[in-house]
Amino acid sequence: MEIYRKAGVLSMRELRIHHFFDIIRDYGAGKALKAHEYGHSYHIIGEEIYHNKLKRIKLIAGNDDICGGCRYLDSGKCLDTIDHRADFKSKQEFNDYLDLRIMKVMGYQNGQEIQVREILRCADAYLDSLALIYEGNDRAHTELRKQNVGAGIQRKRRELGLAGGGAV
Repeated sequence: MEIYRKAGVLSMRELRIHHFFDIIRDYGAGKALKAHEYGHSYHIIGEEIYHNKLKRIKLIAGNDDICGGCRYLDSGKCLDTIDHRADFKSKQEFNDYLDLRIMKVMGYQNGQEIQVREILRCADAYLDSLALIYEGNDRAHTELRKQNVGAGIQRKRRELGLAGGGAV
């Protein structure tokens, strides 16, 4: 759902909220983005966020603009599986569950349009709730996620001149 570019700035994309935070995590970890063998658009949209070219997001609990081109996307449904949890096998079902939990914690609604700056301003609610959101995942992995997302949030806030919430 790419919406209109002006001077290299993309006004809006449809994104899963967890994909947004995955990108912020990678940004905080200093990870360079590159094309993935699955063919999805994570690296493209990640670069837009890295370089402050994406201004607004339509939050969705469903396949988003990152999923476009993925070899596991079939008729709008993700056919990929996960193996890091006993309670989920379907990546689609887990990601939907995850996105709805994150939106609930942050006070957002499925389908809501929001500025990237606003998500960054409110991101402490996400960080403070990571243990709850990712309950059932490996705790060490969740803690590393918290550190890297926190670093990415602080870096983005500085770049954009945003006052942050509490200390990360």
